[in-house]
Amino acid sequence: MKIKTKTLRASSYLNHIDIGDGTSIIFNGSTLCIDLLPTEYINEILNLGDTCNFSLSEEEKQHLINRGHLTTLTVKQEIDAFKKQARFILEKCSTLDKERQIGNLTFLLTYSCNLSCSYCFQKSLPDKSKNSTMSAEFVDNFFAKYFPKLFPKTQKIIITLFGGEPLLPNNREAINRILAHAKENPLVRIFVATNATTLDEMLDLMGPEQGKIQGVQVTLDGDSLLHDQNRIPVSGKPTFDTMVAAIKKLIHLKVNVSIRMHLHQGQMESAQKLVEYLEKEEILNHPLVSVYFSPINTFSSEQISANDISLFRQIFQNVAAKTCHPPSNLNFMVKFLEMQSEKILPKVRYCGAGSDTFYIADPLGDIYDCFEEAGHKDRRIGTFSNGEVKFFPLKEKYAKRHLLNIPECIKCSYALFCGGGCPSQARVQSGSIYKAYCHQNKEFISQTLKAFYLKKISSC
Repeated sequence: MKIKTKTLRASSYLNHIDIGDGTSIIFNGSTLCIDLLPTEYINEILNLGDTCNFSLSEEEKQHLINRGHLTTLTVKQEIDAFKKQARFILEKCSTLDKERQIGNLTFLLTYSCNLSCSYCFQKSLPDKSKNSTMSAEFVDNFFAKYFPKLFPKTQKIIITLFGGEPLLPNNREAINRILAHAKENPLVRIFVATNATTLDEMLDLMGPEQGKIQGVQVTLDGDSLLHDQNRIPVSGKPTFDTMVAAIKKLIHLKVNVSIRMHLHQGQMESAQKLVEYLEKEEILNHPLVSVYFSPINTFSSEQISANDISLFRQIFQNVAAKTCHPPSNLNFMVKFLEMQSEKILPKVRYCGAGSDTFYIADPLGDIYDCFEEAGHKDRRIGTFSNGEVKFFPLKEKYAKRHLLNIPECIKCSYALFCGGGCPSQARVQSGSIYKAYCHQNKEFISQTLKAFYLKKISSC
């Protein structure tokens, strides 16, 4: 049967990314179908409702309809179909989480830090929190009384050491006890997020062996000039060279290193210089090193210059090509490219907040769901004391924070890849966790998908 072109329109959930070789990726944010199309046809498809000239064959049009890129559905019907897809994924992911039995526990060892970064989200913490440090006895008590209650069915546990600065000398005894517990359980892995300026005093705790810290995240703020203006100790001394030296020592110890590269608005050239430096030092593409970008400010085409967007995309794809991995935390998107049938993406939620598998425990006996909210008692989701764990209503409130409860996300073509954005930032920016926080998400999603596609057709 001949398709009546005038009844067709581009799906409200259709996205496209120019690959640069005359083809574009088109992907549907509701049906989750992905295809390649000559770039010259993109505008034709997007403007289908306004033109009678449509050069694709009937067979090609039918394919695009079957995949959901073209549709005869009304906008409301498409929204209803999206809700159905989101609900299915939500239920499926809930089942998978229970089957995996993987727990994520963060020990926030202290709120104290030896740096004074201007943008640090912990600057507003009360002094009582800042002066608290976890003890060895506290750790032993936690594993004996509270760990079994928080993770009753968990088989595998990922423990992250966090701060403040977790590798301050005063934290060593607590770290030793955490590592001792990890050594007894082969399914426990230990990671730390650190500024690495005190690493020399903790090198004996690092290594690939069970019972040692096996992965380390270090943050760099751009090239040495910009970095030393932002990540500074009270003394004001530069830290860039110290952190880079620490990264090299970790590599020598066969520790996995994750470099978090901050992107500052208007400072994209600094990021480019940092990438060039890391490549020169043979760090960028080392097999034990992974790199990901993390914008400090809102990073979207509406808020930064076209030149900066263009340079960002160039740097992003350059790093992806050299490391065979996109510099983002959207690893799940590689599955989107590889799967040709039903696709299950874990992004009906942005993060683990509200789940039964992710907790942050601080030295005051408080439990949090979010790193940026830790230390603010009005944002804690529970407490542990006197052998009991008590949860507050906020935990359930976070559990209900998914796409179906964020109205603006229902109409967004990127929502299933984004999950609604950071709930904490949504609360700060708009007053409710049930609002979207888009940040740089659309740009990162597009560039990550492009990078994974280019990797797939390359020799990586």
